[in-house]
Amino acid sequence: MTGILVSQDLRELVATGAIRALYPPRPEQVQPSSLDLRLGARLWQLQCSFLPGVGGIGPKLGRLAIEEVKLHAENPTVLRQGGVYLAEVEEVLELPADVWGRANPKSSSGRLDVFVRLLTEEGHSFDTVPAGYAGRLYLEITPQSFHVAVRRGDTLGQLRLARGRPRLPADALAALQLQRPAVYWSDGRPAPIVDSDTPGIEMSVDLTEGQDGIVGYAAQRYRPPVDLRHRGLDRSRYWTPVRADQTGEGFVLEPEQFYIFATRERLAIPPDLCAELVPFDATKGELRTHYAGFIDSGFGVDASGLGARLVLEIRTHDVPFLLEHGQPLFRIELLQNRTVPDQLYGQSGSNYQMQGLKLAKQFA
Repeated sequence: MTGILVSQDLRELVATGAIRALYPPRPEQVQPSSLDLRLGARLWQLQCSFLPGVGGIGPKLGRLAIEEVKLHAENPTVLRQGGVYLAEVEEVLELPADVWGRANPKSSSGRLDVFVRLLTEEGHSFDTVPAGYAGRLYLEITPQSFHVAVRRGDTLGQLRLARGRPRLPADALAALQLQRPAVYWSDGRPAPIVDSDTPGIEMSVDLTEGQDGIVGYAAQRYRPPVDLRHRGLDRSRYWTPVRADQTGEGFVLEPEQFYIFATRERLAIPPDLCAELVPFDATKGELRTHYAGFIDSGFGVDASGLGARLVLEIRTHDVPFLLEHGQPLFRIELLQNRTVPDQLYGQSGSNYQMQGLKLAKQFA
């Protein structure tokens, strides 16, 4: 029974009331190895971020809340760039004793530079749901580059549930990369495994291969709000293209500036696995390399066999930082599903399946 719970398991938890809500979860919220989480009815603007700890959300929320806002399903509420907000999650958990969870932002949240973290009622850490947890969930939301307009029912985060320790061990990962690589170079060669206590595969940035010579984007500041339900926004109003590095000298990242790039490597995550991006090693530079850190089963898998690149959300802190083509930035770890999900990523439509360099779905 060890492994990440998959789509049919998640539906069973909904059916038995282990995952419940006033408005039942929509079918499209169930992903191959994760569940999208909806914003609920209430949202608070905060003085600062916090962890609930002993005593729960209530006492600290009462002390730190600046304003309480009721979220509507139709009329949007604008969250201001730089503000810290806490929102109720529509879904409530009553997990079996052996089921625990981890959360991360959805891909579109990360690509909009919206920092999203999950809290539990008495949580001592972000994005962690203890085994057997029963209670409400909350999302801390901090738009960092743009104002964003949200509504009740919008999905900014996702939750994966598991039993046991699902991380693929070193020998199984080595066999996978030898027989049917999940991560590989553009010429089809398997990407090497990083030798460490927690085995993974190192991934790097591409600064040379891009459509029309564009290998990345830098967020513009002081733009109109991005409505999460809008599509076809003019990217030139919000993003400045980063051109391919023709000199071999790299690209200097400006402090506190948000960038979108893509990996050199390509992924094809098999049906029995999913993947997690490991936080950046601070010894390699003061920057954050991704926000949305989970990859569902079937990502990058189609008849073409080409795989899909990952999009990197990068922000450097304090000092300018030289980014060079092929520079290793993070590791990916493969996780074992409990079984093969009855739906795979992209089968019912996806904005990011078989992607190259791609902005959030709100942009044309």
